[in-house]
Amino acid sequence: MKGVIDCERHILLTSLDQVTARLDPAWVTRMTESEFRLPPAGPHAGVQVEGAPVVGGTDPAEVAASLDPDDGEVVLIPAQGIVTSGWLNIATATTFVRAVNDHVVAEWLHADPRFRFAIVVAPHDPGQAAAEIRRLGDNPAAAAVCMPLMAINMGQVHYHPIYEAAAELGLPVMVHPGGSEGNVVGPPVLGGVGPRTPEETFSLLPQVAQANLSSLLFDGIFSRFPDLQVIFAGFGFAWAPPVLWRADTEWRGLRVEVPWVADPPSTYAAEHVKLVVDAAAELHPEFSSVAAMLPEGMLLYGSDAPYDDQGVRGRLEGLPPEVAERLLRDNAKSCLRLGSLDRG
Repeated sequence: MKGVIDCERHILLTSLDQVTARLDPAWVTRMTESEFRLPPAGPHAGVQVEGAPVVGGTDPAEVAASLDPDDGEVVLIPAQGIVTSGWLNIATATTFVRAVNDHVVAEWLHADPRFRFAIVVAPHDPGQAAAEIRRLGDNPAAAAVCMPLMAINMGQVHYHPIYEAAAELGLPVMVHPGGSEGNVVGPPVLGGVGPRTPEETFSLLPQVAQANLSSLLFDGIFSRFPDLQVIFAGFGFAWAPPVLWRADTEWRGLRVEVPWVADPPSTYAAEHVKLVVDAAAELHPEFSSVAAMLPEGMLLYGSDAPYDDQGVRGRLEGLPPEVAERLLRDNAKSCLRLGSLDRG
């Protein structure tokens, strides 16, 4: 299939020097003469699983050469830029992601005309995050905003400056696990007393997406920001149908409590929410049946490279042609800020 759009391709930094090269001398000293270290490139952002090394995603020319000539745009997401939700030092978090963004712009975009990038922001200080979006948002290669989440649901006013800046520039907000969910103070919590293994953590990550989708819908974010698009990446998708069914049911019985939600929650989700089918997706034999329970425009494709993609693309290309075209290409065009680039 031609024109496949990869909404989630991770790239990796190999040295702290790639960050400090973009910083002023005071920050260089602070990062190099302290205990600060470049976050590891684990099999999921911020989580290092023993015996699961990550190979690739570090060389722009190599990644460009690996692409199918018939493919479309590729959205680059620096994996080590989305680990900040558990960081307690806000200044370090915002400075780090700013330098990571500058590294991506300077070292990656020239390697292939199809490369786009997600502006990574730290969610701790929404004002600074909004400033970072506006700083880079005029770059024609900027296709989205990407951030981890904190223990503040997405419908709360904390995130409003981020949504305002993203919507202003026509950029969807992509949320992606940062790797510390359920483990430390700051990131979103998980059910029970917390997971004990990486596998348990990954299994429970949909809880974070469920809570935040509900918050977006019932706090009226899409009424306040009618141009906003939100993408959940790294959380799978099979969790969404029962959440939307339950949301519609409760809305019908209790809508007097949320008068700002004028339409069924599933209607807002269909218009404003996307879910990435990537290595975290549940590609079991009933994939098609579950996908059919969602609006046809809701699912996007992400390779999740260089992490193990479990043959995601091959299985998606085996779907009925009209379904595969929407999922692998057309839905992304309706959500991401894409377009032709003149790179001189």
